[in-house]
Amino acid sequence: MPHRIAERGVGWPLLITAMIALLALLAPCSSSTARDSDRDQPIKLSANQAEIDNVKGVSVYRGDVVLTQGTLRITGEIMHIYYAPDSRALDHIIVEGDPASYRELPEGESEYVHAKAPRMEYYETGPRRIRLLQGATLWQGSNTFRGNQVVYDIEADQVEAHSGKDKTKRIHITIYPNRPGAKQADEGQ
Repeated sequence: MPHRIAERGVGWPLLITAMIALLALLAPCSSSTARDSDRDQPIKLSANQAEIDNVKGVSVYRGDVVLTQGTLRITGEIMHIYYAPDSRALDHIIVEGDPASYRELPEGESEYVHAKAPRMEYYETGPRRIRLLQGATLWQGSNTFRGNQVVYDIEADQVEAHSGKDKTKRIHITIYPNRPGAKQADEGQ
């Protein structure tokens, strides 16, 4: 989406620098697609309250909600789960929390990908992705990606971040060298 960034008055040198930074952030996750075996595992849920409407294909869980499926873990205070009406397969999940969180171990990786935001949308159908809203953080190891909105395409291993309508807010990226002996800090996620 270079044209959007250019329309906001960001120069091409800054755009190129941001793209290089993004590629460097994702380099350690180059095979960062989700584990196929996770999708074959049962979905397990725990919450304080549940409302399930099989006719509409939606269920709502409230109170310290935890969803797990293999290495996938999504948490929040309120979770709406939508199923495809014809197959009853998981379509998407909308989570709200303080914050809502996501964690999954990508195929072939030793470090989990984590995300947190006050509002999260997880899409299982189409390109598998997470949309983090209202102040988002996505990280793997010490490498972090922060913005008002962050979209992580799990299958394509791509990240898109936006600063929001307030031009004074910006996205922030922290990337540590992937070298032996390079100092890595705990970002306090």
